[in-house]
Amino acid sequence: MGRPRSVLRFWPYAAAAAAVLIAGGFYFAVVKPKPVIINRDGGLNVLLLTLDTTRADRIGSYGHAKARTPNLDAIARNGVRFANAYAPVPLTLPSHASILTGLTPLAHGVRNNGRYVLSYDKPTLAKILRDKGAATAAFVSSFSVDSRFGLDQGFDVYDDNFQEGSPFKALNAERKAEQVFLAFSNWLDRFGEERFFAWVHFFDPHLPYSPPSPYREDFAADLYDGEIAYMDFIVGEVMRKIRDRNLLAKTVIVVAGDHGEAFGEKGESGHGVFLYEMAVRVPLLMYAEGRLPNNRVVNTRVRLIDIVPTVLDLLGMEAPAGVQGRSLLPFIQNKVRKDQDVYLETVYPRENFGWAPLTGLISGKWKFVLAPKPELYDLADDPAEEKNRVPESGGTVTELKGRLAALVQSAGATAEAAPREFSADEKARLRSLGYIDYSEPGAKGEADPKDKIEEIGMVQDAEKADFEGRFDVAASLHEKMLALRPRAASSYINLALAQARRKNFEAAVATLKRGLDALPGDELLISRLGYTYLVMNRLSDAMAVMSELLKTNPRSIEALSAVAVILDGSGKKAEARDYFESALSVEPENKFLRMAYAGNLVSSGFLAEAIALYEKLVLDFPQDTAIYRALGIAYGIGGNFDEAIKNFKQITYIAPNPDAYYNLALTYRQKGEYTEAVANFERFLDDPKDASEAKIQNARSELQRLKSLIK
Repeated sequence: MGRPRSVLRFWPYAAAAAAVLIAGGFYFAVVKPKPVIINRDGGLNVLLLTLDTTRADRIGSYGHAKARTPNLDAIARNGVRFANAYAPVPLTLPSHASILTGLTPLAHGVRNNGRYVLSYDKPTLAKILRDKGAATAAFVSSFSVDSRFGLDQGFDVYDDNFQEGSPFKALNAERKAEQVFLAFSNWLDRFGEERFFAWVHFFDPHLPYSPPSPYREDFAADLYDGEIAYMDFIVGEVMRKIRDRNLLAKTVIVVAGDHGEAFGEKGESGHGVFLYEMAVRVPLLMYAEGRLPNNRVVNTRVRLIDIVPTVLDLLGMEAPAGVQGRSLLPFIQNKVRKDQDVYLETVYPRENFGWAPLTGLISGKWKFVLAPKPELYDLADDPAEEKNRVPESGGTVTELKGRLAALVQSAGATAEAAPREFSADEKARLRSLGYIDYSEPGAKGEADPKDKIEEIGMVQDAEKADFEGRFDVAASLHEKMLALRPRAASSYINLALAQARRKNFEAAVATLKRGLDALPGDELLISRLGYTYLVMNRLSDAMAVMSELLKTNPRSIEALSAVAVILDGSGKKAEARDYFESALSVEPENKFLRMAYAGNLVSSGFLAEAIALYEKLVLDFPQDTAIYRALGIAYGIGGNFDEAIKNFKQITYIAPNPDAYYNLALTYRQKGEYTEAVANFERFLDDPKDASEAKIQNARSELQRLKSLIK
């Protein structure tokens, strides 16, 4: 990973306006400001970059002196920066639903992570632009925005292939920004001249903060800043890719944070529970060469729901009826200067802890949060929200509370909200996900989250200990959480996970069984018990548990995958294929399942079918050497030595390794090209690394034999 650099560093700066002094006078002339020109263009590509968990005040152009964000700052300098942009909710899935629809959570119905699916009757930017002839593609980096939650609608390509080497996508599955960029870059390389809309999502500033070198070392005192610096570097790679493809002048680029992050300022570390500024104020930047002004700062308060109508306006298109955001082009032109009202909400406290939900309204200088103990802040005088003005507010609270209630009522929603009724297929896909949920079944408490700071701290400390590998500490904290919430499935699951990470698998099994005693039939507990048995290699126990789960949920991806793997490993190939095919019908993009299924086909003699699967995998993952290896072996088994050699050689171009040279040597030997076989055996023996002694001896023996044949 190289040092950060700005791909836009040499863009021209906007000229500063100068007041003209009237000769002989003691006053400045009144100079009418030049109109801000915006050039709408329906032929533009659209590139949306979303920065997960990114506070506005940690970006250089937003005033953070310690930031190393040259690429984001260059976009701001050469485009438009919105100094006061707000997310409607401090959670990834609902905020992205707002970004893509132009609707608040009240209207699009996605209120929390993991529990909701965006309804297919909602217009998304991807659907709108695809209907207008654009190719659409998304490249996302965390399970929070997995395709199963409905954000994939309208996208021709929805790349959510994180945690590729695992049969299951864990709840905390994610991938680094460089992997997301690689997927986007490969797609763009195969792309023609068609107009496109691409969404690229970076998750890196989310806990755990673990930037790669050199950012880990350079930002050892503040790893969150290091994550943002690393992400900025990859933003630069995206911009460079667009420039190198001569697309920079043809593309409108929108950069938006989905929500912020708290560092204990108001009792929360992380996000989701409260609606304070550090969690809902986000960066928002726009760039379109020759279409939008450069070095423009809009101080007016705006919202993420304004992105869709703004992009459509710039493209010369009407926003669909019902979109709640408004175009920001008049704000950029100074035609509108009035702050917009911002609706805020989080149902996370209720759905994840059984406490009261929070809703809020920012209007003028006031920020009002409706809670059992309401809060009112004067953001003009008190941007840190240190003084609650409710006791001295007079009629302000009454007015804002009434306006907030009317807003919620007009949307036909409630602050309490419950996950909508899913279709049968959605239920099958979501039933076993189980986002971290500390609430107990049916819990509808009215506790104010502000009164639960100690418990919030315990949860956050446990999560931090898990992230940092201090599993003894994590297990102790999870024990305390279980005592507080003995009827929450997550209490048992989190404790069992901490125990398993300490290699105490028997204790993990006992904990999960305790959970099933308290919550009989809980699908999440059953699937975790089956998976724990699988990790322990107690295959008959795993098979029994997962088979039982399939009786109640025939589409459980965890159960289908586990049963397929167990059957395949025991030689029951035909039965295993049935389960692989069922699992792939639920999650067709799952790389692990596709590879395992192709391996099953090879071992069963269905070479043509396996090769077709591997060839598709190569297109989807062109840098994955394991796929080339498997494809080369399949071709070799079928006697197509030229194709086998081509695939083994591809490995040596991407990441040379002894195994590739060994396989090349064997294939050349089978083809009868002994000179090439000798050369590759020698390359293997030059540095066999961790190859087995048997393989090394075989290579030496074959080398001597082939040399004698050549002579």
